[in-house]
Amino acid sequence: MGEESVIEPRSYQINARDQVIYNIENEKKSAFLILLPTGMGKTLIAALIVEIILERGLVAPDEKVLFLVQDRKLKHQLHSMMTQYGLAKHGHLYLLDDQKGIPPQMTRKHASLSKFIFATPILLMNSVVGKSPRVDRETLEKVGVVIIDEIFDVFAQSYGTKRPREEAIKYIERRFGGGREFADIVKNLKEELEKRETDNGRKFDEQSIADNLVREFESKNYRLNKKFEPILNLLGILSTDSQKIIIGLTASVSQETKIDLLKTTLGENRVLEIHPVGDDFESYRPAYDLKQIRVFDDWIADIDSLIGKIRQTSFSKLSESYKILTGKSQIPTDRILLFVSDLLGKKSIQKTFLERLGNNKERFHVYLSHASAYLLMTVARQRLLESTLKSFSKFIEGIDNKTLIANTDFSFMRNKVREKMTEYLAAEEYTSEKEKRLLFWLEMMDKEEKKSLVMCRFVEVTKHLAALAEKKGISATFVHGGMDGATQYSQIKAFKEGKKKVLFASERLIEKGTDLPEADVGFYYGTTASLERYEQSLGRIRSNVSNVKTLYTIAYNQTIENEKSLKRDTMFLELLGKQLGTIAEIRIE
Repeated sequence: MGEESVIEPRSYQINARDQVIYNIENEKKSAFLILLPTGMGKTLIAALIVEIILERGLVAPDEKVLFLVQDRKLKHQLHSMMTQYGLAKHGHLYLLDDQKGIPPQMTRKHASLSKFIFATPILLMNSVVGKSPRVDRETLEKVGVVIIDEIFDVFAQSYGTKRPREEAIKYIERRFGGGREFADIVKNLKEELEKRETDNGRKFDEQSIADNLVREFESKNYRLNKKFEPILNLLGILSTDSQKIIIGLTASVSQETKIDLLKTTLGENRVLEIHPVGDDFESYRPAYDLKQIRVFDDWIADIDSLIGKIRQTSFSKLSESYKILTGKSQIPTDRILLFVSDLLGKKSIQKTFLERLGNNKERFHVYLSHASAYLLMTVARQRLLESTLKSFSKFIEGIDNKTLIANTDFSFMRNKVREKMTEYLAAEEYTSEKEKRLLFWLEMMDKEEKKSLVMCRFVEVTKHLAALAEKKGISATFVHGGMDGATQYSQIKAFKEGKKKVLFASERLIEKGTDLPEADVGFYYGTTASLERYEQSLGRIRSNVSNVKTLYTIAYNQTIENEKSLKRDTMFLELLGKQLGTIAEIRIE
């Protein structure tokens, strides 16, 4: 089999393949949803299934296999993996790309002669219905198997408002309670958090924990993605009597609502969930070792405290606004930014608010200014803790909000930032304490010949940190959502092949489902990830010989991000981690 023989399937992957093939041959099922935690090889399962379908003639000899993936950059990786596996022995693999220099008649012929087509829904749709079609409709009609990677990115679209708090609480009780009521779940989490902070005697507020839980697990309403519905219709897979074989791939965490949508859309009796089992399944379910690296920097802690104080001043006015509009005295913490966004951005809400203020425009503008100030300080805190000093300083200097300019604490903070920037400009090479800590750990991993994946919130930080690592002699590269597909693919390939030892990636790539290569250890440069995204990122960390996945979170001590990181890790392990695998521990480094 040549190069592709290096890919050896695990027993649970073979089991998933066999479940699908059995149900195609004996139960006449045609739509399958393969649920498997991130990093356990769903894509290889798809390759195994396709190979048997073709070898046993479960589709006509002239029928094609279409691989659909929502992210245009991810299709390159999918094409590469299927090439490596050896599907080319069954026919040509065609990567449909935006090749403007190639005549449409040539791409039409290429697609018609290929056995496998790799595309995004939007590109495929545009290629079929454009003025000069690049794929014939007859080619689509010959598609007998459709593989949809991260199927819910293609099918599901959120809409409307989030479900009420009460419904979210019921969902948490049903999903994670194990017979416990919501109050007991919160109480247990509080006890677990305080147990982990025994050394400093820190206490946690139950209301804050409850709000965090609701924010993480509020179920959204979903409908069929209107953007992709036309191509799904053209493929004929939405018809309940369709004979096309559909293989959907997804992670198995927090997807219940979307699974219901899929079954409703394709037909309850048509869709079969595939939960792989096998002798090695449990052995590949990892334990999690979540380590918190605390960075000590009094200047950062002081600025973070000032930002918190300034935000609180504006929050008081925000609460007044909320009461005027809703009659309720307290804004749920999981609704604050949504309320700010509505107040600043929706004219209908502003009109109602102004009327309830007796058309007093002066008061109206004061309230809006405080809402804007609150939002600006929220972003400032993100820049302070998760970006560079230069980026934070530039953001602070650009603020012209009247409420903030009149605030003495803000003026004091701005002066402190200016003093710090003077120090920054005078230094031959300025490196923050957080950057120093990260570089220390990356150097240690490099010496141990381990590959590291570092996840960041901001695009510019991926570039900045990669440059710092290179200066230190650590071979590094970076990827983010703003890159073109070819560049992103080449950067990821360099890391995958070991030419680069560190890969800096923006969190947005993980959210979009980009198939980042496995690393030996992971680092979060901050604490912004949701629990679902956190689970996805852990899927990219390779288990060690003891089958433990290790991920470090680097956070400033005595700041809000330190508190958030502890809450996130504890919630992950207590709620999701126990479903995904065994628990190692949370440790402070």
